[in-house]
Amino acid sequence: MTGHGLHLTESGSGPAVLWLHGYTMDSTLWRPLWELLPGWRHIGVDLPGHGGSGPCPPGLTLPRLADRLAQVAETTGARRVAGLSFGSTSALQLAMQHPELVHRLVVAAPTLAGTANEPAAEQRYKQLMMLYRMTGPGEQLTDLWMASPPDIFRGTESHPELRASVRRTVLRHRWAELADGSMDTLTAHRHTRADLRTITAATLAVVGTEDMPAFTANAELLRGEVPGCRVLTVPDTGHLPLLERPEAVAEALAAHLR
Repeated sequence: MTGHGLHLTESGSGPAVLWLHGYTMDSTLWRPLWELLPGWRHIGVDLPGHGGSGPCPPGLTLPRLADRLAQVAETTGARRVAGLSFGSTSALQLAMQHPELVHRLVVAAPTLAGTANEPAAEQRYKQLMMLYRMTGPGEQLTDLWMASPPDIFRGTESHPELRASVRRTVLRHRWAELADGSMDTLTAHRHTRADLRTITAATLAVVGTEDMPAFTANAELLRGEVPGCRVLTVPDTGHLPLLERPEAVAEALAAHLR
C-alpha cells in the first residue's frame, strides 16, 4: 500500500497508529510488537529511501517530510504516532508542526534534530561513506553499520533472532543517501526547547537502561520541556527497546495509546 509517495504496511483493526522506524530499517520489523498490541490498526510507514518507499527526494527537509506524514495521518485517520530512533525525530516534527493530528505520541530512543550526536556514531557514518565509495551496498556495509561502537545494535546481540532479522532488513537498504547527501539535508533541521514546548500530544519517551548517554539525556530533556511527558525506562535494553523487548513495553504502550 502506498500513501503520498510512502509505502505503508497495515495490520489489525481498530484505532489507527502510525509507526515510524529507525534509520536503515523498515516497517517489517514492527511485526512482533504489533502482535502484542491487538485492537489497533497498525500502519507502518517506510520513510523515504527505506523499504518499499521510493528514493529520498533531493532537498527533502524534515518539515517537508512532516507534511507528507501529516497527509498520511489525514488519509488514514491516525491520531497516534510512535517513532523509534530516527523515526522519533520525524514523529516529534510531525507533533510540533501538526499538533491537531497527533493526540498520542511515543518516542523510543528519542532523537532530537540538530542536537549533539554520539561521537562514535558520527565517526561511523563517515566510515560508511568511505566504504560505500569502494564497495557499494552489501554485506560489508551492513556489518560495519551494525558493529559496536556505536552501540546502536549492541542490544540485539542478546536476541539472535531479532539480530538476524535486523541484519536482513539492513541488507536490503539501498544506501543512496551516502551518494547524494539526502540524509544530510533531512537531518539539518534543529529542534529547540521552544519547539518541544509546542507539542500538545500526550507523550511517552521510551529509553533502554543500556542505551547511549545522548538518548537518555534526550528523554530527560523531553520530560522537562514537553508538557506532561512521561519517561519509560526499560531494563537490560539498548538503543532499540521496542524491538529488543516488545513483551516488556507492550502493556505500557497499550495503556498510553488508549
